[in-house]
Amino acid sequence: MTLLILSLLLGAAYPSLQSVIAQTQATTLANDLVSLLHYARLQALHHQRAVTVCHLVDGQCQRPWQTSLTVFEDRAPLGSLENADQALLTINLPDDAKILWRSFRRKAYLRFTPLGGTDNQNGSFITCTRPGAIKTARKIVINRQGRFRVAQFDPEVLANRLGQKGC
Repeated sequence: MTLLILSLLLGAAYPSLQSVIAQTQATTLANDLVSLLHYARLQALHHQRAVTVCHLVDGQCQRPWQTSLTVFEDRAPLGSLENADQALLTINLPDDAKILWRSFRRKAYLRFTPLGGTDNQNGSFITCTRPGAIKTARKIVINRQGRFRVAQFDPEVLANRLGQKGC
């Protein structure tokens, strides 16, 4: 009888526990991205060199950002890790996580100038912990000065903005 009651209670608590886990994963991914952006901006300011953040595939920045993100000193050609460039940090993203980067200049990377600005790349990030998880997505907005904030948004508006592709 005790096991029956316990299993009923666990069965009722399981959906809310899954929701809490999903929200925690989403918050962690957004915080990791914000920390990485802080690090990249501080490296640009400290070393007085341009620093780029992106998802590298064969040395070239690609969209969407998934599996890993790399911070590197970026000299010409921009948006690619060449022999003259130095990789500063690479982090791995959780499985199925994706970061959508939309900028004013439509580049696949975010570049911080030696003064800490974004090379006129104001835009926004949308972090997704798993495909189709719109309710746990987070939006991070960055301005031309290199400052960013976590923005509030309506999941339905985001779903309409992303369209059929989703997260």
